[in-house]
Amino acid sequence: MKNLNILCAFGAVLPLFGCVTANSIKPSDVKQYNSPQSLIDGKKLNGKDGIGKEYLFEDSVPDALIPHAYMNNLCVAQGGKLFQISKTSLRYMTGKHISALNYPNLLAATGTFHCASNTPWNVSIEPIASRIGGVTGSDPLNFVTLKTSVVSKEQADSALRTSYQQERVIETKAKQAKEKAKSDQLRLKAEYERNLIVNAPKENDIGQTICKNTPLSAYTGTLVYGQPTYNQVEGIVIASLEGFSNDKQNIKINIKGWLNNSNQVSSGRDVLYKQTPLESGRVIWDNKQQWFKCNY
Repeated sequence: MKNLNILCAFGAVLPLFGCVTANSIKPSDVKQYNSPQSLIDGKKLNGKDGIGKEYLFEDSVPDALIPHAYMNNLCVAQGGKLFQISKTSLRYMTGKHISALNYPNLLAATGTFHCASNTPWNVSIEPIASRIGGVTGSDPLNFVTLKTSVVSKEQADSALRTSYQQERVIETKAKQAKEKAKSDQLRLKAEYERNLIVNAPKENDIGQTICKNTPLSAYTGTLVYGQPTYNQVEGIVIASLEGFSNDKQNIKINIKGWLNNSNQVSSGRDVLYKQTPLESGRVIWDNKQQWFKCNY
């Protein structure tokens, strides 16, 4: 995101007391609060109307991390440790989701949390809206409205179960996608091999164009100790079939060149096939394996 020269959301800085940032909050700042609800009310984490508060979220002003920072420090002040038991599912979101909601540090500061202490408690910090508004220079700003709520053990347990189920669904879909990709790859490989067999050059195909998918050596344009250097690339060699050896295992081919990125045939000395420059008109012998009839 942008590197913004703004403080406390557009410079709304208290001249005597400074501004609050997520990193500036300490356990000593919340020790006077005896519960998460009193902290929510005291710091007006849900705004004046209590239905949610809009926070700026930028690299230089990550105000949307403030509710989590307050809750974490309250838990520490009570001798406990705050754990995220489920990530936000964005189920309360309205409007268009901004890309900032995908940032790891914001995801880690939203969702359902459990304070493991002598008097445990649970809170949820949920995004309920987001927007892009205002500009600094030519860059838009990301705003996220958060609702911080105390939740019961039953609600926290339900969020944990829901999160677990969602993770299982994601894992299952990822596994299925991986298996499908593997299956598709095997299917395409089998189809390619069948096409090789069907379109393999035969003795009555003399004069036809044939092709071969194969590694090629492409000249880098650089000489090392006076010798040209090459990069290995995958490519398609294109040639004309001129004949077969007596044992029918090798073929005589007249090179046309290789298939370039514009789907046209190029030829020249800068691309090699088995150390042979793919110059048009060069005649060589090659094993017939992997060659197939084509229309170039």
